[in-house]
Amino acid sequence: MEGVAALDSNILVYALDPMLPEHARAKRAILGLNGLCLNPTVLHETYHTLVFKRKMRPVDARIKIVELLEDDRTLFSNQTRTTTELCLRMAVKHNLGGRDALIIGCYLCSGMPLMLTHDDQILRLGTLSFEMHQMEFRDPIGGSA
Repeated sequence: MEGVAALDSNILVYALDPMLPEHARAKRAILGLNGLCLNPTVLHETYHTLVFKRKMRPVDARIKIVELLEDDRTLFSNQTRTTTELCLRMAVKHNLGGRDALIIGCYLCSGMPLMLTHDDQILRLGTLSFEMHQMEFRDPIGGSA
């Protein structure tokens, strides 16, 4: 999956909100990908942040997210009972919060080799190997979160 990356919600928020100082770097990182992968947790966290923290109109946030979902380059990683159980095991082993584990686990089960994030807790993992899955974490924004 060369040139394909999974996205964390912070990268998506930066890319979708032009008022943020990280906007240009996040948007450039996403546009430079051959494909991207999203999951339900990331999409709903993004909507929540855009609407309730960034004060974007709900309809505008929904339109931006749906347009991204409908992009031909976008893959979607579903959550299943199997992925949920893997996520819980991974949370325990790697001391991850529930939502971070859910985001990472869904992507791992989909075979994503790379996740773009600006979250220091996730970035500290560097490369995570878990139950025959492996994923690298990179920060396209730079600096500290």
